[in-house]
Amino acid sequence: MRNFVKCFSVFIAGICIFLFAIILLGQFTIPKNVVIAENSKYEAPKFFGISLFTCDDPIATVGVVNGKALNDEKSMQVNFLNIIPVKRTNVQSVKRQYVVLGGEIFGIKLFTDGVLVVDCESVQSGGKTVNPAEKAGIKVGDIIKTVNGEKVYTNKALSEIIEKSGGEVLDVTVVRENDALNVSFSSVKEDDTGKYKAGLWVRDSTAGIGTVTFYNPKNNAFAGLGHAICDIDTGEIMPMINGEMSEAYVNGFYKSSNGCVGELCGVFTGNRKGSLLVNCEAGMYGYSDSIPKNGIVPVALSGEVKAGEAEIICTVDKNGPKNYKAEIVKLLKKSGEVNKDMIVKITDSDLLSKTGGILQGMSGSPVIQNGMLVGAVTHVFINDPTQGYAIFADKMLETSACEEMTARQNQAGSVA
Repeated sequence: MRNFVKCFSVFIAGICIFLFAIILLGQFTIPKNVVIAENSKYEAPKFFGISLFTCDDPIATVGVVNGKALNDEKSMQVNFLNIIPVKRTNVQSVKRQYVVLGGEIFGIKLFTDGVLVVDCESVQSGGKTVNPAEKAGIKVGDIIKTVNGEKVYTNKALSEIIEKSGGEVLDVTVVRENDALNVSFSSVKEDDTGKYKAGLWVRDSTAGIGTVTFYNPKNNAFAGLGHAICDIDTGEIMPMINGEMSEAYVNGFYKSSNGCVGELCGVFTGNRKGSLLVNCEAGMYGYSDSIPKNGIVPVALSGEVKAGEAEIICTVDKNGPKNYKAEIVKLLKKSGEVNKDMIVKITDSDLLSKTGGILQGMSGSPVIQNGMLVGAVTHVFINDPTQGYAIFADKMLETSACEEMTARQNQAGSVA
């Protein structure tokens, strides 16, 4: 009898430990807040193909993904085998959004909001080596906004102000990591040229190519790149005041190989396609002068994206966008970076033999799964260019309709 009681106690303890482990597993794997598309149900995570958790079907108020927080929520109880309560989750239901697919390249002409300091170089003056700006505290990566209260937008304007100062004190406002700082310095006369210099190298614009991810037919906005345009010297996000989306075409490329990432070579046609308004970690955004008549596809919510087969749409020659086989290798829900939500691998033999994998300029290429836009390629792995990171499409959709986009569009309209 004693052995029976002992075995029974061990059995009960094992059951309790098992149930505790299941509940703990559910606590970590089931999100506290869930967003689902209208007329769909939440599917709890499966383990080795087995559904351990079940949930009731709450009636959630339908909202719209528009860059603003959704307010109405309903509670959903998640159970183990529909018996033991595991976790209560908030659920929101949103209307399915649709966009026009991109995949074509576009030209980028970006003008900075202020001028970006890319280097500090000493000046020979009076037989001495000096750097007035650096001594005053200006650093690489700073954005010069005003000089003596006058706004500065171009390299030329800054050079003219410094030259005309004749060595008098200049009061300069710079932005560093979103903080405004005031510094003062006096320019010095360069021995070789006789011109007044401050010891600065600055940049006021950049140009390049990227790939359009989608067009939002609700507001004529477009989204591309999936990552910010950063300065090549400082690595800082270029502070954009405005820019132009230009028509471009591919006239060749350098093939990727392990340890060496290739790139698309694009040519601007000179035809304007739209305006650039937002340059942020989630990509490049603006308004298109005209939306192409491509197929309209639904946008997947991030919770609907799964590891498995997929496609990417990209342009690598003059024939325009084409679909290629790919695979979503892994979801990175806790990557900590806005544009690194998943790892995508190119599996299409034709694309691999042609380009070696992902090229610079393919950033923004749409990723398709189950007939829905799920994301966009953002980065390529240097040591394995067949793979790269991608951003969730619903993040880009929200940004394409955010308040900053509307505010910048209104500002551009009022200036015009």
